Amino acid sequence: MRRIFTAALSLFLLLFPIMAFLGGCGEGNAKGNRSQEAAQAAVSFMDALGNQDVGSLRDMFSPQYLETGEVPDPISVEELTAALGYLLSYRFSPDQDLVLEGDRAVVRVEMEISGKGTREETLVLSWQDGAWKVSSFTALDWSNKPKGKTDARAEVEKALRDFLVSCIDGRTEYIFEHLSLAYKEKHRLEKPWTAAEFSGVFGTARSYDFDPGDIELKDGSAEVDVTIEFGSRGNLESETSRVRLVKEGRDWLVDAFPFFIY
Repeated sequence: MRRIFTAALSLFLLLFPIMAFLGGCGEGNAKGNRSQEAAQAAVSFMDALGNQDVGSLRDMFSPQYLETGEVPDPISVEELTAALGYLLSYRFSPDQDLVLEGDRAVVRVEMEISGKGTREETLVLSWQDGAWKVSSFTALDWSNKPKGKTDARAEVEKALRDFLVSCIDGRTEYIFEHLSLAYKEKHRLEKPWTAAEFSGVFGTARSYDFDPGDIELKDGSAEVDVTIEFGSRGNLESETSRVRLVKEGRDWLVDAFPFFIY
């Protein structure tokens, strides 16, 4: 998941052992450890949402939430998307946005959802059976059911998202396998890029966005405008270009990707 996450958490986790030592032992130390564990649990949960890791999500919820929250079993990607949307980024600061109340931790999370902008939500964690479990999250509404869409549009959306995530993660073998034959011939690509080569071709990206509703389907091809955010925190630039996919056999492959610079 392409997350813009405040550096305060990393700093907090790095300095926490020192803070706990300076603060002494006993109750204060135990509370600090509990806060650290809650922060780590919140990060794992938010990352799972962003990565659409539906296989792990149910284990992160409390039994009570699973019983009363209408959580599907199993959770499909389509059901998670209907309940949340596409999470583009999130941020929270453990020392400012996390409040520990005994066996309960309340976290204020700033989220950016594709097509819905940025908003603040409340995540509640409960300490149960030696672990922090999600007992409430205001951003999720499981009563929202997946909207019907054509099979082709759904296939294109998934293929493009998987390709974009692979670009951001630098998975060059996957990228090479999901470029069209015409694209490879045009650019004389015979094998996947090395990590160094790909860095020069694509650069460093932090997030992507496109509106699935804008996907244009026509005669075995699909096009949509994609925005990618490049750079490092504090020095970001967004670029928007038209991406084209074509269907070869059963797969949708990228046929035009202007973000690659040769």
